[in-house]
Amino acid sequence: MATALDPEIVDYLKMFNCSSCEELYSKLEKIQLEQKLVEGEHVPFSLHDIKHFSTSDRRVDIICDVTFYWGAYKAAELIKDLRKNPPNKSFENPVVHQCSSVIEYRAMNTMISDVDLPGSKYNPVGQGYYSDLFFHMFFGNYSDFIEHIKKLSEEDLKKTLKTREGYPQFSPLFAPIIGRRMIHIENNDILTKKNKEDIRMMYHGNNENKQVKILEKLLKLGADPNAHEILGNTPLFYASHFQYDDAEKVVSTLLRYGANPNHCCQFMSILYRMCTFIASYPQHWRIIDLMLSYNAKPRDYEEAMNIRYLMETKYPLEYAVKLREACPKQKNECERTVCKVSTVKMCKACRSVVYCTPACQKLDWKFHKPTCKKKREEKASENRA
Repeated sequence: MATALDPEIVDYLKMFNCSSCEELYSKLEKIQLEQKLVEGEHVPFSLHDIKHFSTSDRRVDIICDVTFYWGAYKAAELIKDLRKNPPNKSFENPVVHQCSSVIEYRAMNTMISDVDLPGSKYNPVGQGYYSDLFFHMFFGNYSDFIEHIKKLSEEDLKKTLKTREGYPQFSPLFAPIIGRRMIHIENNDILTKKNKEDIRMMYHGNNENKQVKILEKLLKLGADPNAHEILGNTPLFYASHFQYDDAEKVVSTLLRYGANPNHCCQFMSILYRMCTFIASYPQHWRIIDLMLSYNAKPRDYEEAMNIRYLMETKYPLEYAVKLREACPKQKNECERTVCKVSTVKMCKACRSVVYCTPACQKLDWKFHKPTCKKKREEKASENRA
């Protein structure tokens, strides 16, 4: 009896428009031959690995590798088409491209800002069809940006702030947020020395690196902090995409000017994306505090439990506790995150959560203890009042 394919491999078959694992592997080998994406003559895993993906101990590596190949494959086709048919400007939110799976959505997110902007993986110098103003903002040239803005009438300024450019249909706010990577171009090991020299020539060495200042000025002028691109992602989604020192400031600025912390991206909330994306960057953990202070929530119960589990395994206790309180379990479901047993046995100390067994309560105590203490103190205060 044939073994059923793993759902993630089925998703890849759809993305690569293939009907079998053999066809998929053949296409990957062809991409490797044409683009030499990894060192060596062949892709870094076998057809057997794909067919037995569910039991492979290299699942994570294979997902990363296949996503990388898909991005290069898709980008190569897209760049060729964009050179012949530059995208038109528009002045409203684009129709959202609905991805067929979480895997396609993540792959598209990885690829989308690397198609036609400078400093990208697949097209280092980008495309030339963005406006001068967009490039002023992207490269952080505040002086040129202000000079351009001052020449606009009130009506033209409103129109400019709504302009969408490029394949992703970025509004002006996206330019300085993504353009922060230009500040760190010398540290980009994807780009060659020649790539970096070519990119520098685009602004003649006069980059002021004032992307964040431009961002705040745009917001003061009335730019919409909730405008989205073709995947439905807003500027807040991109704010923590590049792990630079100013990430917290960018997120804070957007939230102060009305960015919706609960805008629903495809397949995930912004809160979940930020939790997963900055898990490995302790210097940015305060972004989670910021999001919670603006009442950021998971999109559904399943995601809430995924956030809880992520925080318990990847973050310090302080953040695990905060996210557990923001992502409560369902009524009469055991408080231990990985347990789904229904019960009515309350924690005797705080009587605010339930546990199915003393064993589950003991295993969960490290995470529940701070909340338990807080609940007891709150009740004591109410009784005194």
